[in-house]
Amino acid sequence: MSEFYLLTGESCPLCTQALQLLHGLPLDEPIRLHVVAIEQQPELFEEYRWLIPVLVHGATDQELRWPFSAEQAQQFIEEL
Repeated sequence: MSEFYLLTGESCPLCTQALQLLHGLPLDEPIRLHVVAIEQQPELFEEYRWLIPVLVHGATDQELRWPFSAEQAQQFIEEL
């Protein structure tokens, strides 16, 4: 099962939207999705505070940055 991380922030409406989008994807294979609040990790906060939400593939660190559509997210997940 592939692992993905959704980098999010507190009070981030776009992050909520991205999470809802990801939960609604009709994926062929299940994934494990970890939601990471970047404020709790200073190095992530410095790098991503203006970029969230960001979907990261755990094994390769490849990123899909917002804005992304459901189709783009599904393609990103299924190609990895």
